[in-house]
Amino acid sequence: MTTIKFSYRDARGDVSQRELIQWSENLTYIQGRSAGDSFPKTFRKDRIVEILFGAELLLNDAAPPAPTLLPKPRPADVAVSVAASHHPQPKAPPGGVNQILFTGFAAEHRAELEQKALKSGLKVMSTPGKTLTFLCYGDNAGPTKVAKAQEAGAFIIDAEQFLSLVTTGEMP
Repeated sequence: MTTIKFSYRDARGDVSQRELIQWSENLTYIQGRSAGDSFPKTFRKDRIVEILFGAELLLNDAAPPAPTLLPKPRPADVAVSVAASHHPQPKAPPGGVNQILFTGFAAEHRAELEQKALKSGLKVMSTPGKTLTFLCYGDNAGPTKVAKAQEAGAFIIDAEQFLSLVTTGEMP
């Protein structure tokens, strides 16, 4: 894949130039890494101000669709869910629920993030697999899990992006 360079406006409104040497895209996001990045970053296409180089390489409308998060449950729905938890429910079909894997975090921090993910309707995984949607990495993330998640086509996000995702339902 060839290099793509663009101006990008982040969630705070700051504009910067980004150059990705390895990247992929779907209808909503471009994910990739620059020469100095250890892990890929995800960029919302609607926040790209201008494509400076490589516009002809983008798939645009031919890109695959982006994964969607389930809406946050209402308190009443949570109460019904707790009441029904005494009776086992059938498992969702593979790919029916977005899956997330947390890696590189201290156990206590990872547990907090996993609880937030579960409350947001995500399925928390312990190993990367073909149906993984997101991998959220911390400072001690191992390259093997990240590489397997990338091979599966998962979005690679950090803790700040994850918290924004579960709060707003969109990538920062």
